[in-house]
Amino acid sequence: MPRKTALPPIIVKRHLGGHDEEESNHSWKLAYADFVTAMMTFFLVMWLMNITTTEQRKGIADYFNPVAVSQSNSGADGMLAGRSVDKSGSLTTPNAAGDQASPVASPPVVASVGDSDRQPAGRKDPLPHPPGGTVPPVDLLRNATESAPTRPAAEPPAPQATRAELEALLDRQSSELTERVALESLERDLRQRIAASPDLNALQGSLVIQQVPEGLRVQLTDQARFSMFKVGSAQMNEPGRRLMRMVASALVSVPNPIGITGHTDALGYAPDAKYGNWELSSDRANAARRELIASGIPGGRIVRVEGRADLDHFGASDPLDPSNRRISITLLRR
Repeated sequence: MPRKTALPPIIVKRHLGGHDEEESNHSWKLAYADFVTAMMTFFLVMWLMNITTTEQRKGIADYFNPVAVSQSNSGADGMLAGRSVDKSGSLTTPNAAGDQASPVASPPVVASVGDSDRQPAGRKDPLPHPPGGTVPPVDLLRNATESAPTRPAAEPPAPQATRAELEALLDRQSSELTERVALESLERDLRQRIAASPDLNALQGSLVIQQVPEGLRVQLTDQARFSMFKVGSAQMNEPGRRLMRMVASALVSVPNPIGITGHTDALGYAPDAKYGNWELSSDRANAARRELIASGIPGGRIVRVEGRADLDHFGASDPLDPSNRRISITLLRR
């Protein structure tokens, strides 16, 4: 009886669905990852739209546009901002083919010695310029047929000063300097005279010397215990005459013209009086004029005598201050 060969065992594997259930449990992760990627892309697009300019966005759009794409065009950011340089060296606008570049205005080029060796072949400067000079800016957007703007007519040269005018100017400046030195010397002389005079030493507060635009102003003011005139009168007393003669002796050596102004305080007269501070200040200025002439001042040097009443107070805080009653003698500049 033939021998029976042993058959290999048959193994039956049954899947109860555990693997399919595991795969279905992980499928949501792929969907979530796609959602996160989409959201990230959306926010990146929104961010780019917020930080880029209109020209840059147009360059980016042209870069991804298969119809208008150009190898010479770039949508990147930077100095060109979506523009590129063609073969001739011109700066092109976005969305333009390399052989149809539309040139735009470029900043002026500063040429130096040896720049002609570094220029691209076939390129010529629009205007000739000497080596080492500066090429003026050229508006490349202007049509070639458009005529260049006309230059304004050259202004006529300013007339030069003649030699006589220059000499007159120098003489005037020299005269002004000499006059200023003389006025400063006169001021020192007046102060020294008062300090050296025993009679007038007590009246130093009554003499006020000022450098003003008109010249040198010497003001003889009243004090609480000193007055050059009687109250309401234009009659000068003896202390006032001595003070006036001392000023006249210092002014007699200077040829400048003299102006005299009389001032009063705010103490007024009766409303129905026919004589007031205007008349009083004018009369006191005339009394000072007569005293200066009597002391040796030529009458022709006195060119102005006026009364200002109580308009210009010396002591502005108190209209009745005694210093407001004064005589101003101004050595005028010539």
